[in-house]
Amino acid sequence: MGMTTRPDDVREDFGTRLRALRKQAGLSQKQLAHRIYVTRQAVAKWENGAGRPDIANLTALAAVFGVTLDRLMGLAAQDGTADTGGGDLRYENVTAYDIDGPKHFDIDCGSVYSCTIGGYEGEQLRVRVASNTVEQLAQHVKVSLDDRPKRIDVAVNRGSGISESLAKDDICVRLWIPQRHLASLECAAKAQTVQVRHLECERLELDLKAPNLRLEEVSGHVEVDCNLDMDIDCATLDGQLDINQVSATSRIAIPTGVPVALTTRGVRTRMIVGAGVRQDEDAADGIELNGIASELIVETRTAPSSMSRSSDTMKTHG
Repeated sequence: MGMTTRPDDVREDFGTRLRALRKQAGLSQKQLAHRIYVTRQAVAKWENGAGRPDIANLTALAAVFGVTLDRLMGLAAQDGTADTGGGDLRYENVTAYDIDGPKHFDIDCGSVYSCTIGGYEGEQLRVRVASNTVEQLAQHVKVSLDDRPKRIDVAVNRGSGISESLAKDDICVRLWIPQRHLASLECAAKAQTVQVRHLECERLELDLKAPNLRLEEVSGHVEVDCNLDMDIDCATLDGQLDINQVSATSRIAIPTGVPVALTTRGVRTRMIVGAGVRQDEDAADGIELNGIASELIVETRTAPSSMSRSSDTMKTHG
């Protein structure tokens, strides 16, 4: 995962930012040190500006606080989009599990408000469940793991004390996947928003009931199954993206100037392509619409969120 560098004035206030995030999370220096496997003295040194954590510890700190590396470093997201991983919520439950080799990850997030999956250069699978209203979160939402030689099943299980309606309004799930141990991944989720970031794998399958999907620095073959009308934001496009839908009208925004091969399959499917989209049937990156009686509007990303359904800049290609 790349990091953005900034002048020394940003470095000087890292300790203040770290201290504020730690206190917001309700952790002592000793507790934070225990979470990321360092000494309390190391945390104190970082907060006092006498040293800086390396990339592995920065990633671990971001995981504990449920924020992006950009936010931890005091850098705004490059495209201005919001982080919906639950970093600002009051209550959390974090599960960390050591992964010992390449695996297929099978993830079931159930019904939640948001689901964010990201790759990082570490050794652990980390799952963070966060809420703004459910105080005893660990009692009501549990993460189960079934680890086998080449596969691990991860399930976020909602207890009887949490209604599906509450979970959809207030539960955020965020997963950090150790990139070096990722062979392939599939994820099922019912959510308002699903985000996948900084992930590279041969195959990524998303079985969703979600109106909003964001893909950023995702490399490989991505397959999306969803029968809802969707807004799909591709901050980057690197590989093949297959979208399978039945009786749905969805919109996808892709980077400006990137050549893309567009294909349709199935029965009564069509694409409506924006004038700024650079079509090339020989392009290395492609988007395919498959299914029944579905429509996909393809446009370029002209703003951080270009997903307005009122756009009238499209041309129909039949």
